[in-house]
Amino acid sequence: MITMVVPIYNMERYLSRCVDSLLSQTCRDFEIILVDDGSTDSSGALCDSYAARYPELVRVVHKKNGGQSSARNIGIDNARGEWVVFPDPDDWVEQDYVESFLHFQRQFGAELVCMGYYVDTDDASEAKGPDTGPYLITGSDECQRSILLGPSLQGFSWNKIYRLDLIRENKLRFPDGMDTLEDVYFTYRYLAHSSQIVHVPGKRVYHYYQRDNSTTRSGYSSRKLGSIRIYENIIADCRKRDPELARAAADIICTEAVNLIWMLVNSRQNAPEDMKYLRNQIRRTLPRYLHSGQYGPGRKLQAVLALLSPRLYALLKNAVHRKKRLPARKVC
Repeated sequence: MITMVVPIYNMERYLSRCVDSLLSQTCRDFEIILVDDGSTDSSGALCDSYAARYPELVRVVHKKNGGQSSARNIGIDNARGEWVVFPDPDDWVEQDYVESFLHFQRQFGAELVCMGYYVDTDDASEAKGPDTGPYLITGSDECQRSILLGPSLQGFSWNKIYRLDLIRENKLRFPDGMDTLEDVYFTYRYLAHSSQIVHVPGKRVYHYYQRDNSTTRSGYSSRKLGSIRIYENIIADCRKRDPELARAAADIICTEAVNLIWMLVNSRQNAPEDMKYLRNQIRRTLPRYLHSGQYGPGRKLQAVLALLSPRLYALLKNAVHRKKRLPARKVC
């Protein structure tokens, strides 16, 4: 059985679409845990209504607001399934979401299954990743490498199933105190205890929804600097045994710093120490980044411009986004 843990905070507008898609699975071997993380809108009442209508499938946990990590950890504590996955409350899934996970797990005996996904806006749906797979990856070192090195699993926890007993035996938790990428570090640590995983990027079962208002003035907070610390932790862990993985993590630090500078400038917050920290991260990682084969000249130019003139960089990037009408990365 798969336990689907949904962390929820003020998602009344989107929650029904998410939960209805989870309930519409072709395979019924699942349970849903809705974790209401101290919502101040009607999300909590909506959760209770689903539990009342589907008592055999849906359970609700109400808690004080503590962030997405704490909500997911509560879900882990209450899960009854052999496997666990963490859909976001503003996203939705295909009807064979559960069936596909279990099919590939049973076919390969894997300790983690990673599926493909779409990125959706109000106007379009884009298939992400190659139309390939399944890829079988063996050995804990190779499993950890796969989170950053291609074809990368990436760190998202909504398109992966994790073995619950492995999580509990190794006391794995989502780290508190950050607003983004907490699932990257959770997955990286999980993979250290995995001997065999399977990646199926061409089988897309998840819809990742990007809201138009996801990166606005409210999009930046100092807590987001934790995303850089996540990759610093990965570098500290793997620098000696896997220099290539450490270099890939350093490149991502540069990319994250560029993205956060954009968000910080757009927020119009007065945070000079944060800006100094982010520019220092770019300055430190840029020499290697400019020689990386993972990023094109456009991305490298953005890094240089963000370092030299953050406001000009944000101005130009905003103009490009307005022209293309592309929403920015969702902030959970």
